[in-house]
Amino acid sequence: MPKNINIQTFDALVIGSGISGLVAARRLAETKGRSIAILGTGVGASPYVHGFNMPLHPEDSVDLFLKDTLVSGRGQCDVPLATTLCSKAPELIPVLKELGIEFDRNADGSYSLLRPLGASVPRVASAGNHTGVAIMNAIKRELEANPTVYFMENTRALRLLKKDDRVIGAVVADYTNEVFSAYVADVVVLACGGFCNIYPFSTNSKDIGGDGVAMAYYAGAELTDMEFIQFEPSAAVAPQELRGKSVITTMYFEGAVLKNAKGERFMLNYSEDAECVNKDVQARCIFREIAEGRGTENGGVFFDATGVGREKLDTLYPSYVKRYADVGIDIATTPFEIAPAPHTSLGGVVINSDCSVKGLRGLYACGEAVGGIHGANRVGGNAGLEILVFGNIAGESACEFLNDNAQDAYVPCMDQANAIVNREGIPPVPGRADAIRAELGKILSEDLNVLRNGAAIEKAIAKLNELLLEVRGLTTAIPFFGIVKLLRLENDLIAALALAHSAYLRNESCGCHVRTDCPDADPESAKYRTVVSCGEDGTMKADRKNI
Repeated sequence: MPKNINIQTFDALVIGSGISGLVAARRLAETKGRSIAILGTGVGASPYVHGFNMPLHPEDSVDLFLKDTLVSGRGQCDVPLATTLCSKAPELIPVLKELGIEFDRNADGSYSLLRPLGASVPRVASAGNHTGVAIMNAIKRELEANPTVYFMENTRALRLLKKDDRVIGAVVADYTNEVFSAYVADVVVLACGGFCNIYPFSTNSKDIGGDGVAMAYYAGAELTDMEFIQFEPSAAVAPQELRGKSVITTMYFEGAVLKNAKGERFMLNYSEDAECVNKDVQARCIFREIAEGRGTENGGVFFDATGVGREKLDTLYPSYVKRYADVGIDIATTPFEIAPAPHTSLGGVVINSDCSVKGLRGLYACGEAVGGIHGANRVGGNAGLEILVFGNIAGESACEFLNDNAQDAYVPCMDQANAIVNREGIPPVPGRADAIRAELGKILSEDLNVLRNGAAIEKAIAKLNELLLEVRGLTTAIPFFGIVKLLRLENDLIAALALAHSAYLRNESCGCHVRTDCPDADPESAKYRTVVSCGEDGTMKADRKNI
């Protein structure tokens, strides 16, 4: 039976209710009277943001910060975007003060900073151990007091709507009322995060998926750097209650070390800097220890924070102390098991300097949905900064677009929405969607993990194409949550296929993309960008573009 589709109109639609979306909405709301809808079924990774890189140390500067970012990015960063990231950081301090957020300071009044992997000096500034939550709560309180800002909680955008080259809204699933709506807006901000939760084991929360990049892809956007998945070296593998939760790697500069099942501090065998190497290097080393049989009972290695000392742990890392204490582990005396897990997708939508999406009018993107900023490897603490800097730019640019590009009150879009929600096709066999999801997870875990090789990736592409065609051939004339499951599965397959095509195209190792069949490459020959787009015939195209 065909599903009815409601139509709702707004001045602006923000897809994503984490920090980047809230920051963008805050800028949009500066013009009074604008109707702004903020969508989300969760808040993604924002609550877990410990702090942000800020060049506040006496020996630091914007230039040094940028140098660290570009070096860590292995020459693959979009330099103008990386420059914006670093240069705009100091400008955020007064903005955060407006929200009541003050960075922690030492007794002498200096900023209390932590040193992340990839940084030359201490750089992560925080407001307690729950900086992300504090910022979200502050912005949300401000926006909730605005009568024309609408928090559409428990709603998820699944496809974008277009008129010619302009994005005019989105098809949205309302989980509470079990209905689909066409949200039509003058401008749309895509801020729904990355896609690492398409992997069966990741640090990401369950509301994260491939929807953002897939929606943009179907609308005609280009995706870049999709092969660069940053694996967090220190994700918990045990106990089960904490599986996937990461531990901040600044602890390595405070005395934490890694040990294999034999009790050996194995990082000394890989680098004279031991644990204090970039995340991409550390993840590879841990993965090899486990693969070569020196892993723990639960498939990890030991993170030993006993060298940090109880006083420092309690002062600088109380949330981690509590997290493990709640499951009976005292990290001041007892090592715990960790392993690399997909954490940050460095690839995503291609944007211009103003956060407008290349080739599409009326669509802006920010946060982890975007590609190019971090290159092939991210400095710890830069993801948190990115969502603030580019959320602010996206909101400001969307405001300017709104000033000059108001649409008619109603734009025809029902045919597009119906084609998605009331799709004809084969009725799905009970349990088949779950089986496809399991196959997707197996491909990602086996063929697109920390270590990759061309032959396996080629087979993965063929299988992913097969699964995608099968899902596309299934009807959506099924109950509401069945449709949502199918469309989300299709989106995740698009994200995985874009990742696989890009990983195959980049046939040398670079940063967090490691090809065992071509481990070494001339750095100059590797300086190109992989770009994925949807061809006119509906098939995925992957190309290289010089940086």
